[in-house]
Amino acid sequence: MRLGKIAAVFGTALLTMSLVACGGNAETAPAKAETEAPKAESTAAAQTEEKKDEEKKEEVKEASADDKVIRVATPGTYKPFTIFDETTGEFSGFEIDLWKAIAEKSGYGLEFVRLDNPATFAELDLNRVDTVAKQISITPARLEKYDFTQPFFFSPYCLTVREDNDEIKTWADMDGKTIALAEGSAMNEFVAKLDPDNKVAKNVYESSGVILQEVNMKRADACPYAYLVLPYFIEANPELKLKSVDIENPIYTEVNAYPFARTERGNTIRELADKALTEMMEDGSYAELSKKWFDIDVMETKSAKEYFAANPKN
Repeated sequence: MRLGKIAAVFGTALLTMSLVACGGNAETAPAKAETEAPKAESTAAAQTEEKKDEEKKEEVKEASADDKVIRVATPGTYKPFTIFDETTGEFSGFEIDLWKAIAEKSGYGLEFVRLDNPATFAELDLNRVDTVAKQISITPARLEKYDFTQPFFFSPYCLTVREDNDEIKTWADMDGKTIALAEGSAMNEFVAKLDPDNKVAKNVYESSGVILQEVNMKRADACPYAYLVLPYFIEANPELKLKSVDIENPIYTEVNAYPFARTERGNTIRELADKALTEMMEDGSYAELSKKWFDIDVMETKSAKEYFAANPKN
């Protein structure tokens, strides 16, 4: 009997310990899960932050790479300065070669953005391109807004008329006549200065190519055009029967240079371009390019010498 009681008590104790043990597992299991959950969340958050950091590094890397690329707006429609081949998708021309050399000497990449005036200057104002390549002239109005490199070209502009036009021989013959001008071109400023009394009627068209067509079609009596460029345009468009007049006395000479926005980046690239242009003038590579496209070294012309005599380089 006594032995039975002891066994019963012992059995009860074992049952109690078993229940307590089972109860202890039930209570600690959730606690363990609660501990592991924050760890998992913490690991996931760390991985997300790490991914964000990597993405930021890539963005910085890409931005840095973009900073080392010069973006030049150019139409590709103005021989021999800027030419775009629709078949190959490649640019060529005097200014294209010039910018390739500038970029190489500066250690920068180069991207040509196909645009024409006046859109080129709109993109420049929005900082989407760094400069414009289309025989851009320094003018008083542009100097108020942009900083320019040193001149890279000097281009005499003469009156261009139909081959059968014998009335117009000089600017003095333009009174009462109509002149065609290209929108966004420096010719508008130059002609306005030549005609302060508005004796010449002015029709403005969308591009320099159109103004030649207008003269050829007799819808305008004359237009200003670069004497060195006209032969290229006529060669590509033999239906145009045009000629330059009074070539010994151009109505004006454009001083061509590259405009840059007045920003930190604009100033940096302008200085690099200026340095590269100086090196090219000194090492003979500029003269080589000029002779390739025009058969002359433009910096040895009368216009260039007169300009640099009046505006010596620092």
